[in-house]
Amino acid sequence: MDRCHNTLCEQGYLILRSVIPAGEMSVVRGLTDRIVACASRNLEDPFAKYYLRHRADQGTLYDLYQRHPEFQPLAKIPAVLDALESVLGPDIFLYENCLVYKPRDRRNGVPWHQDFLSRPDEPVKYIAWMAIDNVTRANGAMKIIPGSHLKGFLPWHRVKGETHHDRVNPECVDESKAIHAELAAGDVLVFNQMLLHSSDEVDSELPRRAFRVSYQGFDAISTPRGTPIVLRGGTPESLAQRFPNPYTPPVQVKEDIARRCLHAIGWRLLKA
Repeated sequence: MDRCHNTLCEQGYLILRSVIPAGEMSVVRGLTDRIVACASRNLEDPFAKYYLRHRADQGTLYDLYQRHPEFQPLAKIPAVLDALESVLGPDIFLYENCLVYKPRDRRNGVPWHQDFLSRPDEPVKYIAWMAIDNVTRANGAMKIIPGSHLKGFLPWHRVKGETHHDRVNPECVDESKAIHAELAAGDVLVFNQMLLHSSDEVDSELPRRAFRVSYQGFDAISTPRGTPIVLRGGTPESLAQRFPNPYTPPVQVKEDIARRCLHAIGWRLLKA
């Protein structure tokens, strides 16, 4: 636990070797192929109200934990949660998740960025990048700059229309310090959201799929879409300690009550 804490705090990343069971990797590989084939047909999405639409053209499948139960065990791997607990504490929830890959015959490079650049006021998040295939320089291993998270959020700009639209300004990146995080299938790269990372554009027949899960502690509980899902902790005792104030109904609830009252009054007037 101390080693995980020190490494994540000092270097900003940690590689856990051979922690995804082979059987689970096999299941999600086959399922991923089917999801990509279906997403490429641009069919109606019954979950679009709650989650982002898949971007098969840019190699991103969103919110698979919620859509497909086969992915749920990967987000709860004990070794990953143990490492996260060393920096996030005993209570951890799923902030967001997606599967990323490198589609062939398309622009598939990922520019230098830090995750969630547009949300600097939220509590720190850690990301687990879970290798479903062997990931090498040849098929697009992630490039990282160790220790870059210590600089905090860096100046950035937005490129509209791109999946990776928020990008760190080039003058803030010293590529001479970058290393490739090569992984075997079953390895997991855990990193601080502010760690600078990117990946090269490649043209390889070798698949390069990774399930990417973002985690956050209980300092604030919210998600960019869907609902919070507790993955570890969240006991009554922990909740009582973290949230000791008397319950106050949210403003939205009061607004809903007022709306229902007005609706009832209007209905009675129509019937009169």
